[in-house]
Amino acid sequence: MNQHPLNLTTDDGHRITGTLFQPDVPAACLVISHGMAEHGNRYSELAQWLCGHNIAVIACHHRGHGPDCPEADLGHYADTQGWQKVVGDLGLVIHYAHEAFPGLPVSLLGHSMGSFIAQSYAQQHGNTLDTLILSATNRIHRPELLASRFLVGLIRLLRGKRHKSRLITNLTFGKFNRMFRPNRTDCDWLSRDEQQVDRYIADTLCGFECSAGLWHDFLSGMLSIHPRQWRKDLPVHLLSGAEDPVGEMGKGIRQHFQAIREAGIHKVTFRLYERGRHEILNELNAEDVWQHLLQCIPVHDTVYAKPLPA
Repeated sequence: MNQHPLNLTTDDGHRITGTLFQPDVPAACLVISHGMAEHGNRYSELAQWLCGHNIAVIACHHRGHGPDCPEADLGHYADTQGWQKVVGDLGLVIHYAHEAFPGLPVSLLGHSMGSFIAQSYAQQHGNTLDTLILSATNRIHRPELLASRFLVGLIRLLRGKRHKSRLITNLTFGKFNRMFRPNRTDCDWLSRDEQQVDRYIADTLCGFECSAGLWHDFLSGMLSIHPRQWRKDLPVHLLSGAEDPVGEMGKGIRQHFQAIREAGIHKVTFRLYERGRHEILNELNAEDVWQHLLQCIPVHDTVYAKPLPA
């Protein structure tokens, strides 16, 4: 296995960074779209494991996230058209994946916030994907999202797009963690694996507050998702923990699974892991989850070896 730095530049001058994990004989490529207030490097262990099964992995960092993000921009997509830009960034990464591995299947794994970015991308450019995999996602509950966007919009109007609101944090991450009282940490809701939770807390590039502008962009982006507009023959796989508050403890993600089925998608599967919390890929039973993820990724049978594009 080899690791290569990812370095792409967008039309507006933004630099997309991350890592390409390349096995000696790749049979497929998986692009990972990470969650809010974390970064692509947290998926390195999973990527290395997948490389051991001949799956190339590209883990990039979204705008407002990652080690190369300027401190002033941490937790903020952009001052204008933030959602369109973060979805467009993902498109550049997927285009790079096709260039690096021509003829191989390219799948997209989105976790949490990244699952909604992935759905938005798939809705617009589903013909570029062979499979869509959604981890720790939720239904598109429009009345609730509209109410949340109205509140966030007021905060953004009064305090500015880059304002970091403690109220928003308490209504989201704080609410999620209160479901697991008595709490050992502020991040108990992420996983039952205390080592993983402690690693997240110790990571200075995790757990930061996001701007009112990012939250408004994010909520608007979620409201733009309509499974009926997706490519009907795009395989979709959902996986979640039964105790993930983002998925409404299984209720919301079950409804999303049903909505995707009713939208006429030909192949959609759903796996719910008992007692699993939000970061199902970092849970106590992570290897079982990784094995299931591996089964969701389509592969090419022919031997493949080609230098990376310059």
